[in-house]
Amino acid sequence: MRQSNEAIERERFPMPTIGEVLAEMNGAKVFSKLDLNLGIHQLELDEESRPITTFATHIGLFRYKRLMFGVTSAPEIYQYTIQQALQGCIGARNMTDDIIIFADTVKEHDARLESVLKRLKEKGLTLNAKKCEYRMNELKFMGYLLSEKGVGPTEAKIEAVRKAERPTCATEVRSFLGLVNFNARFISDLATKSEPLRKLTRKNTPFVWNDEQERAFNLLKEEITKAETLGYFDMNATETRIIADASPVGLGAVLVQTQNSEKRVTSFASRSLSDVERRYSQTEKGLALVWACERFHQYVFGIDFVLKTDHRPLQFIYSKKSKPSARIERWVLRLQSYNFRVEYKPGPQNIADSLSRLVRKEEKRNDRNVAEEYVYFAAEQAVPKAMTAREIKEASAEDEELTEVRRCIKTENWNDCPNPVYRTLRNEMTTLGKLVLRGTRIVIPKSLRDRV
Repeated sequence: MRQSNEAIERERFPMPTIGEVLAEMNGAKVFSKLDLNLGIHQLELDEESRPITTFATHIGLFRYKRLMFGVTSAPEIYQYTIQQALQGCIGARNMTDDIIIFADTVKEHDARLESVLKRLKEKGLTLNAKKCEYRMNELKFMGYLLSEKGVGPTEAKIEAVRKAERPTCATEVRSFLGLVNFNARFISDLATKSEPLRKLTRKNTPFVWNDEQERAFNLLKEEITKAETLGYFDMNATETRIIADASPVGLGAVLVQTQNSEKRVTSFASRSLSDVERRYSQTEKGLALVWACERFHQYVFGIDFVLKTDHRPLQFIYSKKSKPSARIERWVLRLQSYNFRVEYKPGPQNIADSLSRLVRKEEKRNDRNVAEEYVYFAAEQAVPKAMTAREIKEASAEDEELTEVRRCIKTENWNDCPNPVYRTLRNEMTTLGKLVLRGTRIVIPKSLRDRV
């Protein structure tokens, strides 16, 4: 189908993630899984679409009457069609040919199951009886173990890691890490614990297996055997908190809920900072709050929640009275669609602190992100007509006062600031290379002020 795929007008349809499906299952205690027979072959092609599937054999030309594997848009068409077929069936979701039905009670579950079976019959869809499972207290779905307690890794995934042989080359290390990473959401500080092994997969790094790698290999096997069961997200929980933190090398976030007077971790995440982001001041690393909200968007959009940080000035910066720098102003705009309040919690008490500090250094990220583009735009618009941005950069680099201001912005230490005015405006200031900006305006170095 290589040539045919170039002629096919692809229909774009977003494939659901396992996270989206799991987010709906809070409180579920009874599960069923239905497997559609022959997958995409159940969908019949229109007469006008069949010729493009023609293929040659030793006894002549043949063509498909049904949707076939190899068509680029087949998974999207299939997902969309089955999703539409199940429209209106409460407590039922599909991931391609797997349909899961979930409910709080057996009676409710049976009613939902009957509704789905009737709908499938109406649409002419058939099931593979051998692969269907009904009225289960625990169910394996898309590689995860679902139960009334929450979401956990399956025994098969755990056993695959536990029985893995010691890698003998970088390719085998990548395979082992792939097994572990599938269960990354259940293991805390995974990035750090796997770092000795990741070193061996980097370009131009010789494969040398020593005690450090052996310890990391055995530790990961041990961690996967005691992986925690995460709670389902509850839209009606007493309280929802995102605990976020930024370190010099990464960002970390944990989504925690109070459910029935018990605190449950429902998800956690971490990522490394790009080269540009690592040069941000600590206040500008309030980026962690923005990233955390957008990372957990499917959970927190439309509800009230608490954002916890270990950087006290962020309480003021993300308030309605603040006048932030250009970069932070862009982040504030991105957060306006969420309903939250910021709370301060010291670093040692912040459980996201370790996630941000122990994150692995990833491949080079795209330095010019959305916030960075906004600062470039603001600086470009603020350049006076009488000179160029390069002239201001060169003069700013030689200006002693602005050099000290840049140092203060980066270190967050304003005690030695040469001019008290800058100290007063510190929450409004940011840097762009050698340029210093207050909000969306450039601070002009002394040597150019008369000319301006």
